[in-house]
Amino acid sequence: MKLDEFLRLNVRDDLARLTTAISQAGLTVWENIPLQSGVLTAVNPSGETQKAIDVYSNDEFTEAILATGTVAEVASEETAEPATGKGSLSVGMDPLDGSSNVETNNPLGSIFGVYSRKLPCSGRNLLGALYLTYGSMVTLTLSFGKGVHRFVALRQGPETSFELMGIDLKIPERPEVYGVGGSRKDWIPPVRGFVDSLEERGLRTRYCGTFVGDYNQVLARGGMFAYPQLTSKPRGKLRVLYETAPMAFINEQAGGYASDGRRNILDIEPDALSGTSPAYMGSASLVRELEALVSKAD
Repeated sequence: MKLDEFLRLNVRDDLARLTTAISQAGLTVWENIPLQSGVLTAVNPSGETQKAIDVYSNDEFTEAILATGTVAEVASEETAEPATGKGSLSVGMDPLDGSSNVETNNPLGSIFGVYSRKLPCSGRNLLGALYLTYGSMVTLTLSFGKGVHRFVALRQGPETSFELMGIDLKIPERPEVYGVGGSRKDWIPPVRGFVDSLEERGLRTRYCGTFVGDYNQVLARGGMFAYPQLTSKPRGKLRVLYETAPMAFINEQAGGYASDGRRNILDIEPDALSGTSPAYMGSASLVRELEALVSKAD
């Protein structure tokens, strides 16, 4: 089944148009990664160095999203203020997740949350979330509250279309892998102890430095991805609106749980567009176990 047919049967019109626009812009971004990989002498609102591909992908997605006429604002990791449009939806996005992986040719991605309210707001206002993965394949993983579904980009002659690859994806019951960001010496003690226990249980490390790439491992094999609370960054690194809430929405639809160490990530009300949180997500049993340890240590 092609993406447009799936959307026509399962998603309301404004969300379908938005998803189609994101998927097509994603193909353009993917094709231009080799051409736009230089480093600019600029930083984004979070103080990180911007690459040309960061700016290019931000502009490409913003233009495509606003052109649908369904979106009132597009807030991005790469800009200080949202771009505005004439629709009613709000979109928060990380237009190029893991851009530091460009030089090493590791996976990259793009993350989008579609909100019913003006930003900032909690993940409880998400109508849906989706992410693109640019790896050995280009895939689109999405949920609009009725399961998690994945599409793969297939080139047939001069045309590329997204075809259904997996429907109603669920995190396996038996966890196999984990990936934890940040420096181990900077992890808070409950996280260090918990990761040691995962190694003793036989879980294998999988960490590639791209949120969506690492989360794909968890979705396929069971386990946990985390960018934890650090002693140097008590509020973590990942942005709630652009990264942790959209991925938590998808993770919950796949049968998992996502926490900042004390509460469900979807309950966080960020006080700014670029507000951050620690993130622990994946198999519900593992994340709840770690949440109990972190909360107890407060």
